[in-house]
Amino acid sequence: MCGQRVLSRLLAAGALALLPMAASGQQAVVRSYDAPDLEVGQAWLARSGERCLAIMPLHVARETSVPSLLREGDGGLRGEATSVADLGDDAAVAFLSGNIADDCGFALGSISRAVERLLRDGGIGSLRTVNGDGTLGRLAVAVIDDDGERFLRVLPTSPDERIRKGQSGSLLLVNDQPVGMLLSVHSRSGVGTVMRSDVLLGKVEVHLRGGGVVASSPRSPGGGADPATPASQERPAGTWRVTAWNVDPIGSAHTAATLAAAGTDGFWAARVARWPAALELGGPEEIRLVRGVRFLAGEVADAGDLPGQVQVLTSVNAQRPAWRVAGSGSLEFKDGEATIEFLPARARFVRVEIYRAVSAGAQIAVGRVQVLEDAR
Repeated sequence: MCGQRVLSRLLAAGALALLPMAASGQQAVVRSYDAPDLEVGQAWLARSGERCLAIMPLHVARETSVPSLLREGDGGLRGEATSVADLGDDAAVAFLSGNIADDCGFALGSISRAVERLLRDGGIGSLRTVNGDGTLGRLAVAVIDDDGERFLRVLPTSPDERIRKGQSGSLLLVNDQPVGMLLSVHSRSGVGTVMRSDVLLGKVEVHLRGGGVVASSPRSPGGGADPATPASQERPAGTWRVTAWNVDPIGSAHTAATLAAAGTDGFWAARVARWPAALELGGPEEIRLVRGVRFLAGEVADAGDLPGQVQVLTSVNAQRPAWRVAGSGSLEFKDGEATIEFLPARARFVRVEIYRAVSAGAQIAVGRVQVLEDAR
């Protein structure tokens, strides 16, 4: 009996130790491809089935033409919004692409909605924020007002601290559990407006059920519609698509999605701080037999920015890719094309690692990347 009690206490302690992580879920900083040093705001990550969601203030989504997200932690998981839905009251939810979906937080339905109980425990909490490098920051705040329905008002507990504009979307935690999301801060009083998490998550669930909201695309800073995946980048069903990348493009007009787009308009271009630059492409659910990768220069003006040395890896694992080298070599572009071929390999995913550009500079660019399938 004594041993059982000790075991029960250890299990209970372990469960309590996991509570803050499970309650808070994952967060991400929202950035702009067109202003890479700017931290536009914050997002709360959650899963709905196989989809990765980012919950954020609507004005954060609209401050960049294509919201770019970097997940908390040092793993460098990136993603971008493919569509944004206006939930009302300056709240929004976005659907994400990219390898950020590999660790997209907890299922939406598993997140606690016990806001009232947490607020009764005390009015002191913290705003949890992801910095531009993926590290975390916390700002101690006091809940100074509660309308009992949708919104809370918070103020830093220290007179020397202020809530920054780029913190919009931060999670308000009480006892390390979320009670709301910061929407805005008053420029003169420094008081932040927070939407309660139970209300916010309810809005997301209504949207996912298909009612009560208006769907929209990410918008440019000027306010005009600017879809993240324009018609020129639409992709035929069943073909390969870019599912992950490890470098940010030089601007919102040169995202990795362009590499698998239909037509010839546009090209991918990125600055590379550390080589290799890597791209992952996913095909349909069934396993394909692939025999190579073709690179098309397209509209790239500077041939020195084209890929020079590459390695191609394949994986058939749909959950956690187990990469195997299929081929590698130097590319020689002739008439705007270069191809690396290898023995046919079974694959659901293809990873292209680029180890240098032709000019050995710090920028890489290419118009299209095509996975070649074996006809057998």
